[in-house]
Amino acid sequence: MPAAGGDIMRSFHHLAPTTPETSDCAYNLFRNKERAEILCAVPEDHPIPRFISAEQWIYEVSLRPRDARPPGFDNRAAATGVRFNGFYLFQVTAAHGKARTRGQSHVSKAVPLPDLEVSLSVRQHVRKALLQLLARHSSPDQVIEYVSRATADRKSSETRYADLLAALPYAIYTTDATGRITFYNEAAVALWGRRPVLGRDRWCGSWHIYSLTGAPLPHDRCPMAVAILEDRKVRDVTAIAERPDGTRVHFRPLPTPLHDANDNLVGAVNVLLDLGDA
Repeated sequence: MPAAGGDIMRSFHHLAPTTPETSDCAYNLFRNKERAEILCAVPEDHPIPRFISAEQWIYEVSLRPRDARPPGFDNRAAATGVRFNGFYLFQVTAAHGKARTRGQSHVSKAVPLPDLEVSLSVRQHVRKALLQLLARHSSPDQVIEYVSRATADRKSSETRYADLLAALPYAIYTTDATGRITFYNEAAVALWGRRPVLGRDRWCGSWHIYSLTGAPLPHDRCPMAVAILEDRKVRDVTAIAERPDGTRVHFRPLPTPLHDANDNLVGAVNVLLDLGDA
């Protein structure tokens, strides 16, 4: 694949090796044209993601296994990103610029890093855009596995992935082992038509739930309740949610129990796929 320019190639091949980390994976690096801090690493033996378009991204360089990694690149995170998505999105931050040696640049002169005094709000904006981009290309099954792994690693899944979960285009929420809702995103609010009270509302945030026959489905017998009470995934179920304003929507839930490192049930995560108005 041809490089975008000689300066860019030389810039990345002369990175200061700020960490001794190595990887046995070779990547093609792409830079976002609008936000120069955002890079996407795609293994050479993987297809280029559909969102990598000539209008929004530019090919930067090939990164060989023994090449020094760009500042902000984490080999372990890269391996995880590739495993779940087939690519790794990361952000080159100004803070890493302090590790540069004299006369060396971590990035192309054509796309310089932001000033070291860049405000926190700008960094948060870039982080949010990065997460939204990742969220748009994460399938429900991938997200469920993310959350499950975080819980098994004894880390709060809501805390570790709160930004990612909030950016997802589909509804998702989590509960504790008693079914009390601990987190939900805005897509869930749109589907439910209401905001459940965290730590009080149980099982599901829907105002009312019905089976496809129109029969009322009590919350303590909804798919999420079954997943928690029977400690098993529930799939291939479709139901109807009624909002407080009386409108209804068909949805397909994907409730999945969450376990800690000792396989104890600690809660559940549920993705709600909107199937259209009922």
